[in-house]
Amino acid sequence: MDVVIVGGGFAGVTAARELSVRGRRAVLVEARDRLGGRAYTKDHDGHPMEFGGTWVHPLQPHVWSEIDRYAIETETFPVLEGLRQSVVSDGRVVDLSDDDAARALEAFDEFCAPGMTLFPEPFLETVGPDPEGLGERSMREQLDTFKAEPALRDWVEGMCCLVAFGPLDQSGATEIFRCYALAGYSAAQAMAALSATKLVKGTRELINSIAGQANLADVRLNSPVRRVIQTDDGVRVELESGEAVSAPTALIALPMNVLNSVEFEPGLSEIKQTASADRHAGAGMKCFVRVKGDIGNVSIVAPEAQAVNFAVTYDHGRDGSWLIVFSANPKKLKMTQFDDVQGMQTALQPLLPGVEVESIVGWDWSNDPLALGTWCIYRPGQLAKVLPDLRTTEGRLFFAGADSASTWRGFIDGAIESGYRSARDIDSYLTS
Repeated sequence: MDVVIVGGGFAGVTAARELSVRGRRAVLVEARDRLGGRAYTKDHDGHPMEFGGTWVHPLQPHVWSEIDRYAIETETFPVLEGLRQSVVSDGRVVDLSDDDAARALEAFDEFCAPGMTLFPEPFLETVGPDPEGLGERSMREQLDTFKAEPALRDWVEGMCCLVAFGPLDQSGATEIFRCYALAGYSAAQAMAALSATKLVKGTRELINSIAGQANLADVRLNSPVRRVIQTDDGVRVELESGEAVSAPTALIALPMNVLNSVEFEPGLSEIKQTASADRHAGAGMKCFVRVKGDIGNVSIVAPEAQAVNFAVTYDHGRDGSWLIVFSANPKKLKMTQFDDVQGMQTALQPLLPGVEVESIVGWDWSNDPLALGTWCIYRPGQLAKVLPDLRTTEGRLFFAGADSASTWRGFIDGAIESGYRSARDIDSYLTS
């Protein structure tokens, strides 16, 4: 055995495959009863619903190369034909004409313009000059400097909610600038990269395809890790079951927010421990909501003052419709559980007046002890203070995950990129 991989999300599974290509043997241990981490496809009401990571795009090169490699079928989502686009502004729903939508994108271009200087080479790790201190600024602070007509400003704020998926005063402005830069400094391209393409059969098809080519010595699901002990001779990974797995190296492919839930001997760097304790800002709620009747094909954005910030049609017909609903700031959502139909119905009224909710399904990532958050959105200042150290090797311990990716951080693409990098690093270490 050459390495123990802790974590079976896209980073850990990709690293497992890449290591096996290099002739290395690994054991993968995963606390959940499945692979995929914060990407989770679950069948419900005849649909493969994505409770976690969903969207992919050709602008995300790592995930797209894997989609091509395994001939994974994709589809445009939301369906553009007959799509009604709206924004909640000044307490009412404002429908956007094609011209209005074009002006909204122009406003988003203006808002994200600092990304051109902050990230002049977005696919590299370098950050450009920042004389205005934008790296320490929250999305809320950046919005406070932005001037536009009310409906367009509310639409831009709704986009910030969708990207941050957490309170805007806790989400770094750099995070939305980075996505904009990665999408070619284009608002239209950024919207496409963030929410325009998904996998027909779900992300599970891709994770299982990658895992199928990983020549692992063993895969242990339902195996939470209690302690990782590093010595001069190797690494011992102790499971909560009392069993242990040892190898010369270990890859820690866990979300940043849960690093402190595992005991490390010796302890991890102070920066890693502090980052895990502080957490990133991603703490929103995504769920699928079934409503009565045919609501049509809609995409509605709302600013942070609303409990729901984005609702889009997943499926619709005379017998009922499914919406995907995003709430960036759960404190504003007066819904106690995923079965709180009345709470969700109240939250949706400003976006879809008169809508009648029948049922809700989803996954509470922020309270899931194996995630403690949604996708990674750094807080103001974390980009410079946290990112380099999160992927810094500590002796025989290597680190990977979407939370420490160089480019599409927080996305499936970033997790795969991180898996590539860590496999190369481990192989080089074992060869030297």
